[in-house]
Formats: sequence, structure tokens, C-alpha cells
Amino acid sequence: MRKIVIVGAGASGVYLSILLKKEMIDCDVIVLEQNSAPLKKLLATGNGRCNLSNQYINKECYQSDHPNLVYDIVRHFDVQEEMNELGLYSYYQGQLLYPKSEQALSVKHVMMQRAEELGVLFFYNQEVISIKEHGTYTLYTQQQTFHADTVIWAMGSEAGKLSGINTSRYDLLYKLNLNVVKPQPSLVQMKTNPIMKQWKGVRVKGTFSLLENHQCIHQEKGELLFTDYGVSGIAVMQLSAFYQSGHQYQLMIDFFDEIDEKKLSEYIELRINKGYNHFYDGLLHTKIASYFEKKPNDVVEQIVKQLKHFSLDIVGLNSFETAQVMKGGLSLKEVNDDLSIKKYPHMYAIGEILNVAGLCGGYNLHFAFASASHVAKAIEREDNVTST
Repeated sequence: MRKIVIVGAGASGVYLSILLKKEMIDCDVIVLEQNSAPLKKLLATGNGRCNLSNQYINKECYQSDHPNLVYDIVRHFDVQEEMNELGLYSYYQGQLLYPKSEQALSVKHVMMQRAEELGVLFFYNQEVISIKEHGTYTLYTQQQTFHADTVIWAMGSEAGKLSGINTSRYDLLYKLNLNVVKPQPSLVQMKTNPIMKQWKGVRVKGTFSLLENHQCIHQEKGELLFTDYGVSGIAVMQLSAFYQSGHQYQLMIDFFDEIDEKKLSEYIELRINKGYNHFYDGLLHTKIASYFEKKPNDVVEQIVKQLKHFSLDIVGLNSFETAQVMKGGLSLKEVNDDLSIKKYPHMYAIGEILNVAGLCGGYNLHFAFASASHVAKAIEREDNVTST
């Protein structure tokens, strides 16, 4: 009987196990997970609501060293349809796809119930520490040895610590002489200088720009949260995806993005003429207003500049422990179009272990499911060829 071992019980690994066991009943499908339970990272997605996908899927939604391949994998995959096939009802809120329950836990329950019904075998607290090839594969954990005809790497990344970080998952890939693009946190909070500690806990809506040498690298409209280390919020997370170490960036905040500078200037001039004692009250959150009150408030141009072009230096990102994903991972130059690894027969990689990082908004789960489906079809084709 053919044995297929999937290393990692995250979203991509569990979904792949379901697809394989559904179509290849006579195969043993085994999932090895270094944690004590599956789908830990999935439970945290969408603040526990589990943002499954996004209606807008395009190439620029992902960063990779082979964006065309990523787009080919994701563009025709319908997460809503596939989840419905599993028994999970989902619906779009705007562009974002959520389970009707709005609970990641229900997604976990549906996926695990389906996998167990099909006879997928799960082994927990099984961190793979080495692998040997001898026609087939032998995988070694600290507790057991597993034999496999086909191996799929689905270990995710170290982002958020929820996939487990007992040792670097990339060590296994290094031992196989595979090229790993250096991982770095993405979709993560930013550290600023100065740190606006007096604004800690304040949320502001506006337009936020990542600048380098006064040029806009990327811009997001949404919400920002001031913290005791810098800034957070979905808009900041999105901007962090475009951050590169060794570069010097500034964060520019437009507190009044709903009106242009000309109209704001006219409005500010009217306020000055009325002679308010506390000029910024009614314009900004009181903590921010108190800060600006200490600055000159009688020159229209200066006031407009600080309201529409308030700038902070970005001095770094928070660590992988608080990141949603990691940029980097197994280079897509190491895989074929079906995500099989070029140097090793019957070996594949899926999900976040690959050098693929999506933006916030369901893109990373979409790729996890889509890449699993992509590899399932490749393994089924391979099995059909072997059978004939």
C-alpha cells in the first residue's frame, strides 16, 4: 500500500490529507505534527473569525520569487465552493470570506471531522528531525520512524509561534541542499522613532504611506493603532509587507484624507479666525490634540502639513512572534510547476513553508488551500500513471 506522509497539520497539510484520502482510498495518508494539536494557527486567523479568502485575487496580492506560478495556483481556486464541499457554509462580508459561524473553531471541527472520517492518520508531538532517501523515504522524529513513498512539506512558518518553533523547520530543507530565501516577519507591527507613548491605545482612521527618500512605496487607507513601541493595526500590517531590512523608511499619516489640502486650508483658516482657545479639540482625539496644542497653531500651512503629512521614522519591525506570516522560505526556483521538488522524486511543498507571502485579507489561507489542491491533483496524476 502506498504511503504518503504530510509534515505539518496546518491548514494546507490537513486540507491536502482530506483531498488525497478522498480520491486515493487505498493509500495510507499520515500527517505528522510537532504540536500537540492541529490547526493552531488557523484558530487565530481573522481574530478568531477565520478570514478564508478574498474576492479580489491578483498577482500583486502575493510576494514571491515566482509570482506567475503563485497566480496560476490561486486564481481559479474557489475557496467558498471547496469549503462548502467539506460541509462548511461560508459567505462574503464585502470582499472577505468568512465561515457563517464567524468562528475559526468551526472550520477546525469541519476539517478534522472530515479527515478522520476518511481515515487520515494523525501523529502529534512528532517533530521531524531528519529524512533519508533510498528509493523511498524514511523520516525520523525523536519518538518514531516513518516510511513514505511520497513526502509533502507543509510545516508553515515560525510566524506567531503557533506552528511550533522547537527547531527551525528550515533546517530540514538546508540538509536537503535546497535554497531557502531568508525568512523575515511580514504582516507585523512597526517600531517608530519617536515612539508616541502619550498616544498609546489611540486608534485613528486615515491614509498611511510608507516612504523611502520621500517616495511612496505603498499606501493604505484604514485604521492605525498607536502602541508603546510604535504602531499597529491592519493598515500598518499591510505596509510592513513592503518593508525591507537595511532601508530607511518613514510612515506618513494623513489624519484628514477625506478632504484635500485646499479645502482643509480653508477650514483651518476659518477656525483660526474664530480664535478657539483649544484649537485642536473637535478635530482630533484628545491625546493627539494635546500634543499638537504645544505647537504653533497660527500658520495655516504648518497646521495642514502636520494634519495631512505627519511623519514618523520606521526603525524596524516587531519579531516573528507577533507576525502573521513570514516572507521567505523555500525558493520556488526549487520546485516544478506542480510544486514537486526538482531534486527529489515524489517530494512536494505547500503553504507557508514556500517563499510565498500574501497580504492581509484571507490571501494566505487562500494560498494554503489552493496549493494543497494543486499538489493533490499532481499526486493523483502520478498515482494514475503508476497504476497503469
